[in-house]
Amino acid sequence: MTRLEKLTKIELNSEDSARVLIYSDQGVRWIKNVDGLNHQKEIDKLIDEVVSKPIKQINEFVAFVKDKYFPSEDQEVDNEDFIRRWNGAYEVLNVKESSPGTVQE
Repeated sequence: MTRLEKLTKIELNSEDSARVLIYSDQGVRWIKNVDGLNHQKEIDKLIDEVVSKPIKQINEFVAFVKDKYFPSEDQEVDNEDFIRRWNGAYEVLNVKESSPGTVQE
């Protein structure tokens, strides 16, 4: 199954799927600094991580990517801001769901 098929299977529209794919590619390329040989494997792992989350968490992640990861057209992003934005979205993706009465770490 292709990455796009995995994302549409969890009912992301084509625009949100494209955003997630761009986010994944940029992170693997510039944040994780993965070389060419492992680039595709790392993107696949990141997409698998996205689709494995509960739909509520996926929707929060997609909303963050849509609203806070990509800058507006008139906004410039330096390296620090880019890293902060990428890590912010990654944190949303990896927030642990807590059960009632438990405290998140």
